[in-house]
Amino acid sequence: MSANCAVVGYGAAYSMGKFHAEAIRSVEGLDLTAVYDADPARREAARNELQVNTPETYEQLLADPSIDLVVLVTPHDTHAPLAVQALRAGKHCATEKPMCMNLREADEMIAAAQDSSRILTVFHNRRWDSDYLTVSNVVKSGLLGNVFLIESTVNGFGEPMGWRREKKHGGGNLYDWGAHLWDQIARLLAPARPVRVFADLQHRVWNVDTETQATVMCQFDNGATATVDVGCVSWQSKPRWIVRGEKAALVGQWDSATLKGEFGGVRGEMQVEMIKGDWKDFYRNLSGAIAGTADLAVKPQEARTAIQIIEAAVQSFESGQAIAIG
Repeated sequence: MSANCAVVGYGAAYSMGKFHAEAIRSVEGLDLTAVYDADPARREAARNELQVNTPETYEQLLADPSIDLVVLVTPHDTHAPLAVQALRAGKHCATEKPMCMNLREADEMIAAAQDSSRILTVFHNRRWDSDYLTVSNVVKSGLLGNVFLIESTVNGFGEPMGWRREKKHGGGNLYDWGAHLWDQIARLLAPARPVRVFADLQHRVWNVDTETQATVMCQFDNGATATVDVGCVSWQSKPRWIVRGEKAALVGQWDSATLKGEFGGVRGEMQVEMIKGDWKDFYRNLSGAIAGTADLAVKPQEARTAIQIIEAAVQSFESGQAIAIG
């Protein structure tokens, strides 16, 4: 039996609402039956393009007993209140990343999921990127030995648009790309936990009230250190990945990776075969989790770790001090 799904947010930003709708439709065990957007024109577009029900209010959507799963594709600051509302209405809920704005909200969301016995997850689709899958496979293989340093970078040059330029909505590079990268790093270093965060946030070039460059360092309880470098004011960028271990090091881009180190007693360098990923695997897993046939891939407690690091990064920048977390 398929789960009936509703997408909330059919907005224009990167057409992500439409992407989620089409991804749901492509996965066995999920049926897209409704789309809600606060903008009547977008509701009409969804109705014409997808031939689905388009309730006029979020409350009307939640009151529909046929809806099993609500997918939130909305501004960052709305994730927590909308998710808690959906969970308390007895719906499973998936939010776009980041999970929310702070740890208080994360804990409220997790509590609502536990109280309602419903699934809560976060669309950390970058876990299915080819570059991350390849780096993760190399780390797990043991070729690097004990990993002690990770640098993860996504930089470019371009003015933030829409609500992503507004701090009140959770805009800025730290919450946008930073949420993806810290989630990836936390999975690479698990079960190690973050213990200390130091951040430098800069506001340059663009007339927006969010940071345009974020450099965040986090120490983990196994002695490893990770740095995330994200921004929209860089004409040149560093490699996507640098991962250093005691036996070897990896330098990776979006579509390539090179290992250099000592292998079987011989020093050398080799290209790494890239692993192909598919973002729709998120929904394939979620379909199985709802049906009770698969373990949930993105657990809310895992997504909470990225929020913990980001919240500490903001506190570090405001205080000028490293922030201890645990």
